[in-house]
Amino acid sequence: MIGFSWAKSREILFPFNFKYWFKILIIMWLAGAGVQGFSANFKALTKPAGPPFAPQKITTPKLSPGMLPQRVAKMLQASSVQTSPSTGMPGLSTGQVQVPPRKGMESFSFSQNADYIVKLMTKMEHSKRKKGPGAFALPMAGIIVLGIGFVALAVFFLWFSSRFNFVLLDTIVTRKPAIKGPFKKHKESGNSYFAWILAFLGIMLAVFLIVGLMGLGLLGIAKGHVTLSVALGIFAGILLPVILSGMIFIGIVMRDFVLPVMYCEKIPALSAMNKFLEADTFAFGKVFQYLLVIFGFWILAMIIQGIVGILAVVAGVIAGGIVAIPGIVLLKALPLLKFPLIILGSLVAIVLVLAVIVVTGMVMLPAAIFFRVFALAYLTRLYPECDLLGFSGNGP
Repeated sequence: MIGFSWAKSREILFPFNFKYWFKILIIMWLAGAGVQGFSANFKALTKPAGPPFAPQKITTPKLSPGMLPQRVAKMLQASSVQTSPSTGMPGLSTGQVQVPPRKGMESFSFSQNADYIVKLMTKMEHSKRKKGPGAFALPMAGIIVLGIGFVALAVFFLWFSSRFNFVLLDTIVTRKPAIKGPFKKHKESGNSYFAWILAFLGIMLAVFLIVGLMGLGLLGIAKGHVTLSVALGIFAGILLPVILSGMIFIGIVMRDFVLPVMYCEKIPALSAMNKFLEADTFAFGKVFQYLLVIFGFWILAMIIQGIVGILAVVAGVIAGGIVAIPGIVLLKALPLLKFPLIILGSLVAIVLVLAVIVVTGMVMLPAAIFFRVFALAYLTRLYPECDLLGFSGNGP
């Protein structure tokens, strides 16, 4: 089966044609396919930070607007009181003591600036009153609008990806990377698959919400009981991975097996799921075996894609440095071209980033096609009626 899948992948992709490969790569990106589970995340090394500084909270007495002028008036009266004998200058008031100002600083007299302080504090109190709760209405409205926009955009791309999964499957079966025709042809199946995904995500969120609320309630009950708290922590540490693994299992089965049944028999998602599960040849052991094989292939593909990604990034940095040298020389010779050169440099950087992404995708395209072809070949063990690639000799 592995040999058949690799041979079929080579038949689909070769002989090499850049335009043909690029169209398939675009379809795979729009379908959200590829080597699942891999993400390139290069983080710069940072020095370990020292222990965080925790400042002490200082509480200050709150003064009402009416008390502030009274306090200032009392302080003004105190400034006119004669100094104590300890100053060594009887009969001399503190207001008469001349303190030489420091260099670079103006002398400060409380009595001269008292009116200004009163006006400033009164203005601050008035501004606080004007703000009130309504001052947070505009930022909160902006956050809500951005959140709704983000959710709408995510739902749109989810729908787009659902439709393009059938375009990708049609490309693998027919070896013709067409977009417009298959996109319209499999409209009903794509929309049904999208509705199923939305319902599945809703159930996932509801399950996690219920588990989270139950966990908070149990933690409140177990507060102060160390043994019970530890037991709940262990239970949560086991339950959450089990729930997440089950959801991943369902998602993979739906994408790799049920979706081809929908494509083959032109039926909605729930009908295809029922037919797949009710097949005489279906067995959870076979599905679990498939997941183990795919997991091994995924680890190997992740290592290869990581190496390819690093090499592509290094090549892009070297190419960017070579391109930047003439620009730096030209900028020093002609400073007037600073703004046009900055725009040109930004465009070159964008082109280099896109080139790195495309090169990495092109190199990994055979592996991504192999994952889908292997899933279609393995499907014949679970649902022999859906042999889209002719693995058992009953295909189209």
